[in-house]
Amino acid sequence: MFSVSSVPSVASVADALLEMDERRYLDLIAGRTRGPVAAATRAALGALALPYRAVTGLRNAWFDYVAFPAWLDVPTISVGNLTVGGTGKTPLTLWLCERLLGRGLKPAVLSRGYRADEEGRADELMLVTRRCPKAVAVGHPDRAASGRLAIEEYHVRAAILDDGFQHRRLGRDLDIVLIDAMEPWGHGRLLPRGLLREHPKGLRRADVAVITRCDQVEADALAALTRTINELNPDIPVIRCAHEPTGFVDLHDQEMALSKSARIGLFAGIARPEAFARTMAGFHAAPADTFWWPDHHIYSPEDARELIAWSRDARLDALVTTEKDAVKLAGLEVDWPVPVAALRIEIEFWGHDDKILERLIDQALEEYKNVRESQPRSDPDAGHAR
Repeated sequence: MFSVSSVPSVASVADALLEMDERRYLDLIAGRTRGPVAAATRAALGALALPYRAVTGLRNAWFDYVAFPAWLDVPTISVGNLTVGGTGKTPLTLWLCERLLGRGLKPAVLSRGYRADEEGRADELMLVTRRCPKAVAVGHPDRAASGRLAIEEYHVRAAILDDGFQHRRLGRDLDIVLIDAMEPWGHGRLLPRGLLREHPKGLRRADVAVITRCDQVEADALAALTRTINELNPDIPVIRCAHEPTGFVDLHDQEMALSKSARIGLFAGIARPEAFARTMAGFHAAPADTFWWPDHHIYSPEDARELIAWSRDARLDALVTTEKDAVKLAGLEVDWPVPVAALRIEIEFWGHDDKILERLIDQALEEYKNVRESQPRSDPDAGHAR
């Protein structure tokens, strides 16, 4: 008999792929690596994608028609995506934290704690704690249990489900899906042949689509992407945004300045380093050199020594990284020979799209209140009806 517990999670598949050399893997699935060996490898990955598609289809059918999601006793907002890799969830999560706090609701950010360090701290959660200290950041694979813990121990009054679109065991009042304008559909194929976690028709479950990095594609491409989203789900609003740099901070979150004439080395352990490099070049100056680690890299003292050697060999005047990398480097005791800065990024909505998202938040909070008054959230039938 089919059981959702027997289905390998999307996260486990993504974890295995990210253990590979990411750049080589991305070049392979994008077709940039040529030759008979590369072609044969792509064919093998395509064959593996067939059972993956079947499994994800069965899993979604299980949750659509059989399983009841667990519901927290607070309004819950999910922020997720359709593909593996960075789509800019953290800036939106921080924005949501501030909006919920502004409505008098202390939020908890519930993450599975992907690639946490030895103390169990994941980079997204460390950044949430730094940037929004009034929020509670919890990392645990069982996000229903961690959510209940946050409610009982920290008295939170709202929850944000980080990377939650495929985490269907937990109910949500607002389902936000982020789509990266630079690579919206994961090369058009499911894992492991492409980067899609599920078929794009899964977008039908979403309440709103947020296109990120809109400033890094042409207007025609953005319009075509919007049309595709509307074809997949004509009932949801499509919101546009960009990741706008606002300045530099040091490893301990203090504002700092960098001269535009300085030779800057750009480094990070993120999924879209090329987008980070373009953002840096547009805001300050093109980096003199770059150094990339795999996504969610956990820095060691040896890594710090490697960075120091790189800065000397390349005659760099300063090092710049992301805020998520900076919070991990801050825990190392290092005598840096040059300044180390993080480029602060804020989400910037286009037009009045932020007002649309604010209205959706208010509608979700009102619907939660109405359901809460009519029947308890712990009732499985109430959760299924939603």
